[in-house]
Amino acid sequence: MRAVLKITAGVVLVLVLALVAAWLADRPGTIAVDWLGYRIETSVGVLIAIVLLLGAVLAALARLVLIASRGPRVLAARRRLKRRQAADRALVRGLVAVAAGDARDAKKQAIAAEGATDGSPLSLLLAAQAAQLNGDMAAAERAYNLMLENEETKFLGLRGLIVLARRKGDNDTALARAREAQALRPGAPWVASEIFGLQAALGEWRAAEETLNGALRHKLIEGARGKRHRAVVQLGQVDAALARGDEAEALSLAESAHALAPDLVPGTVRLARLLAGVGKRKKADRLLENAWVQQPHPDLAETYAAIVPDLSEEDRARRLETLAAINPSTRESRLLAAEQALTLRRWAEAREALMVLVTNHEATRRTYDLLAELERREKGDQRRAAEWQEKAMTGEAEARWFCHVCGHSPKAWSPHCPSCHSFDSLEWRMPGAIGEILPPPAAPADGTLPAAEVARIGG
Repeated sequence: MRAVLKITAGVVLVLVLALVAAWLADRPGTIAVDWLGYRIETSVGVLIAIVLLLGAVLAALARLVLIASRGPRVLAARRRLKRRQAADRALVRGLVAVAAGDARDAKKQAIAAEGATDGSPLSLLLAAQAAQLNGDMAAAERAYNLMLENEETKFLGLRGLIVLARRKGDNDTALARAREAQALRPGAPWVASEIFGLQAALGEWRAAEETLNGALRHKLIEGARGKRHRAVVQLGQVDAALARGDEAEALSLAESAHALAPDLVPGTVRLARLLAGVGKRKKADRLLENAWVQQPHPDLAETYAAIVPDLSEEDRARRLETLAAINPSTRESRLLAAEQALTLRRWAEAREALMVLVTNHEATRRTYDLLAELERREKGDQRRAAEWQEKAMTGEAEARWFCHVCGHSPKAWSPHCPSCHSFDSLEWRMPGAIGEILPPPAAPADGTLPAAEVARIGG
């Protein structure tokens, strides 16, 4: 439609000009000009043409003067636009490189972005991330410190410095930085989570519990998870009390932790040992037996035997048989029963318990190891024992503690992962999940590592 209008306007203009020209041609006239002793005579049409030409020349000169006066500003604006476009490209490509784990390209784009922006907040962030990806913690720290000079990026800079301090094992500095971040944004869930995790990592259990209670009051954590975290914090206090030799406080804390998280096996084990230590063995037995009904676990069986001192091998086996009989249909109970039957030389009972697991496709390496031992001890059949032993080498491994953050598998449970120091991250499960097939994931682009699962995402 616009094209049609433009064509129509052009045709009309040409017609008007043609009509004017025709009108002037029908009415010729002469114009004379006397100036400085000169006489100039010409027609009206020529005069009009000269006036129009002179106007066009003057307009062109005026345009050139305007362009010349505005030229430096226009060129500067164009240079700024090109730099901004180059910076935007570098930032986008750099962030993509960080996300892809391409350390070399991330560093290259970070340098380009910093040069194009003269150290803008976004370029500093990219520089810090690229430095961390390249393992240059000193450069990352410089970038984060520069971010502290800008109010808009100060919080993010503090977060980066907290992470770097934690990676260096400097939890005191990390905690001080976290408190600075809390002063900037008191309601930020991540800050509360970080402070809680650092207090726990430093063994400041009472302070950690106060922080956790504050998070619960402000609804930064859901109730069930909060109770679990409180139980783990109190187990940390139990260990601290035992280190001081204060068994009474340790027992009180262990009872509180068990009430908060009855299904937490390490809490049950600690409480049972403390109860037995003050002469309440029957109560400890009932505690372990009830836990075995809900969740059979090797640590429960070990504690059940250990709280009765000076047992002979046969008496110990009979005691553990009693525990296995409480929940006989589970895999852990069948394995425990088979082990005790072997100790008591009840070959048929041991074979029956183990073959049920094989038939039900629940056999693990421990199952095949016990079958190999049974063949050797009952019949002296080394060939058959070797066959079971071969199955054990390729069979499913036993359940054990795994850190769901880094995949580390420690020998025993503790409030923190011994490898990445994440709080309450150990879980009892069978191996073979994706975390054991693939290497642990790299740290996120901003370098953060979870300290404790206190804050809800987006809370």
